[in-house]
Amino acid sequence: MRAAIVLGAVVAAVVIFLPGSAASGRQKQYTLTALADIGTVYWRYDCVHYRAHEWSLGVRVFRDTATTGVTYRAGRLTRQRTLQPGEPTTWFPFRRERRQTLSLVQATEPGTVHGRVLATFDRRDCWPYFTPRLSVELYPR
Repeated sequence: MRAAIVLGAVVAAVVIFLPGSAASGRQKQYTLTALADIGTVYWRYDCVHYRAHEWSLGVRVFRDTATTGVTYRAGRLTRQRTLQPGEPTTWFPFRRERRQTLSLVQATEPGTVHGRVLATFDRRDCWPYFTPRLSVELYPR
């Protein structure tokens, strides 16, 4: 009985004092690319909790830019967000799909800027030095 109490206390201490990303098994964010006049795209991974690896994309719009519409696609999942300049990074859900897409549209006085980021993940993309394959398109004004 005493051993169980000690073990429970040790487990609780480890969970409390470990950083959030280590305790959850999900790693910190890594920069994937930046889109001129729009913002920065990040990626992160979870290769601990499930048999299949999962990845997530995030976007942070630059402070001196305009409101930006973002559409995220992974398999049949589609999510849309409207991002304001200077907001914290907006993260999309962790997904097992290896192809994940972000489409960004920003309307400004001079014209509309369209950006598209396609990240194709591989099973080895569970380390910060193995970045996903990346395709970036930017259609300026």
